[in-house]
Amino acid sequence: MLNKNSLLHVKRMLGAMVGVAAAWAPLSASQAAYPDKPITVVVPFAPGGSTDQIGRIVAEHLQKRFKTPVVVENKPGANGTVGNAYVARTKADGYTLLIGGTDIAASPYLYKNLPFDPKDFIPIGLVAEFPFVMLTNKSKGFTTVQQFVDYAKKNPDKVSFSSAGLGNSTHLAGETFKKAAGLDGMVHVPYNGSAPALAAVLGNQVDTVFDTAITAVPLATGGQATALAVIAQQRLAQLPDVPTMTELNYNEYSKLVPWSWKGVFAPAGTPPEVVATLRSSLADLASDPAFKQRIENAASLPVPPKTPEQLEQFLADQRAGWKRVIEEAQVQPQ
Repeated sequence: MLNKNSLLHVKRMLGAMVGVAAAWAPLSASQAAYPDKPITVVVPFAPGGSTDQIGRIVAEHLQKRFKTPVVVENKPGANGTVGNAYVARTKADGYTLLIGGTDIAASPYLYKNLPFDPKDFIPIGLVAEFPFVMLTNKSKGFTTVQQFVDYAKKNPDKVSFSSAGLGNSTHLAGETFKKAAGLDGMVHVPYNGSAPALAAVLGNQVDTVFDTAITAVPLATGGQATALAVIAQQRLAQLPDVPTMTELNYNEYSKLVPWSWKGVFAPAGTPPEVVATLRSSLADLASDPAFKQRIENAASLPVPPKTPEQLEQFLADQRAGWKRVIEEAQVQPQ
């Protein structure tokens, strides 16, 4: 039978063992194999647009890499704000990711009461840079930007352009053109994504749209729309006869390169080991020759893997650039 001192010693030992077990429990949980359940990739725009296409490429890659289901969930609205805010509020465990882009960098200068902060996200990596194309309906008969401008000046109350949402890079491209060309009467018609914005041009509901080459080039080469110009550092191989905006002396577009891009983000607070795993996977995707060819075939540019420091610098440069573009285009915060 244990005496009083022996019982006290046993109690102390048990207490120490419980303490050690408690200390190891969260560590063991955090070190559980990631991922061990389905991952959701949130696309903050409607299906069919460039963001959605990139989201599905990323989801496909993650599913193959991790051997776990990866679901794409579209949450369009308010230029990505609805989807961005949703991800910002989700549990930071690596199981909900965001396909973000210019909207994250530009939104703070476009909305007075933004329901998220860019600091709510950790950049996992960039996926692609997108040149832009100015498209019109073939029935309009325009073959040059100058013809479009001449028509717009003669019909100042009848010209409009669509976009993938207020403050989206497609919207800001249109506003930049509107100011540079002196088309004060050109009306902006926002939609919840690239697909409906392009459909508005094809349906002759608006006169033009400035959209990513990944979605615009197939419409131009397929004869469904006319490409008047591209926003890029050089002409696109898929549209060799279509000049750049810079060639046409619309130099405003040269101030911010790239004009549009897409990347993968996780909620702030995601465990570092999970972030590292995701970054490694995305780096493998960016280095995959088949992926590079797929992106280049879509008239876009794959982005080489960047270090965390390079990612943060890129985002800082983008925020400063879009702040300048928004101010120069005189777009008022909503």
